Amino acid sequence: MRKGLEAKAHLIVLATGLANVAVLPLWQLPVAKEVAQGLGYPLFGVGLVLNVLSVLALKGGIGGEVVPVTDLVTSGIYAWLRHPMYTGFAMTMLGLDTLLGSASGTLTTFFAFLPSMVWRARLEERALAQHFGQKWESYAERVPSLLLWDCRKRRNFLTRRR
Repeated sequence: MRKGLEAKAHLIVLATGLANVAVLPLWQLPVAKEVAQGLGYPLFGVGLVLNVLSVLALKGGIGGEVVPVTDLVTSGIYAWLRHPMYTGFAMTMLGLDTLLGSASGTLTTFFAFLPSMVWRARLEERALAQHFGQKWESYAERVPSLLLWDCRKRRNFLTRRR
């Protein structure tokens, strides 16, 4: 994995996240406070929980690098989801967008932040496959990726759980 591409991916995700926060007040929708809070707080809260669980599972393995700095982590929240931290960031951002009724924030999340995170996750998966080989392949086959979008793997995963 080229060091420049890795750094670029990290900066792009960071920049799109900051851009999202910057555009939050630009285009607001008149959303009832109860609706915004009823959707926004759960999204934000679950996102924060996923991030905390990710940090606890990774321990010293967080460094912004795509190339792994520890052994393959497959326990804790990583036994259920391959990219819980990215999923948590996405949910937190969407929760914030919703709480503030920000159409501009929601659009930025969907069309800039999420695609940059998916790109980074794919770079990371390539590096993990290269570094861990079959160990990674068998983990990736059994555990769903970002937002449980892979229904086939999700169905297989749920039926294999003991």
